[in-house]
This record gives sequence, C-alpha cells and structure tokens, in this order.
Amino acid sequence: MTFHFQTQPGTPARLPPSVLVDMIRCWCGARRQGVPAQPRLTLRLDALDCTVLAPVMDSFCSLFEFALGRPLHTGRSQDLSDDEQMMLSLLEGPERRAIALPCEEPRGTLLDLAIRSTRVMITLTLRQARRPTTGKQQSAWA
Repeated sequence: MTFHFQTQPGTPARLPPSVLVDMIRCWCGARRQGVPAQPRLTLRLDALDCTVLAPVMDSFCSLFEFALGRPLHTGRSQDLSDDEQMMLSLLEGPERRAIALPCEEPRGTLLDLAIRSTRVMITLTLRQARRPTTGKQQSAWA
C-alpha cells in the first residue's frame, strides 16, 4: 500500500505507509516517556528532508487520540494496531472518518480538519522534495 496524494494533474506523490507508521510510533514513544514529540519527530523526518511535517504529525496524532478518548495503541514490527490501521485509512480517505471513528463534537470536526491539513502538508512537502534542483541554492527570501 502506498498513499497517493495529488501534487500536479496526473502526477501523484508517494509516501510509504511505513514512514507514517514510524512517525506515529515515534510520537507515541515520546508521549509514553513524557517528553515533547515534535523534537523527536523532527529528528526522524530530517533524513527524509521533511522536518516541516513534525508539527503536522504531532497535531494529527494528538487530535486522533483526543477523538478516540483514550491513549493511542501501537503495534510491533510489521504488525499494525487497529489504531494505526485506522489512522492510515483516514489519511487515504478522510470521508470515512464519521463511519470509522464516530465521536462527539467538536472532536469529529477537529479530527476532520487535522486529517485534511495533514494530507495537504504531505502533498506540499512531497511536491517541494520532488522539484528538480538547479545546483544553485535559492533563498526563500529572494
């Protein structure tokens, strides 16, 4: 399974689910240890040049857990927990949230927004990462 997020007409960006699962498990590990998740997510995502996704994933995981009304459960190795499978499913098709995870308001609306924001940020990040480089570093301030 690979997540396809539309970046340009006819050209989907790809993010392997293993990356998403790794971020979810990193977030849960930090929470269990009582430390902020964003710095750990940033370190994990640095190798992929996607550090901008750290606050996005922190928010998505927090709001998913809030919608669940309990701590997020993670799997081990290649075995995904039901929570991880649901998170991946929601990112693939956010319209399924009301059926897959019915919850009281405002939890449902907040999670819907987090799902859509996460999808948008993944798309923008992957689009940026896919741009050809000219060999010359361009400043964001130029």
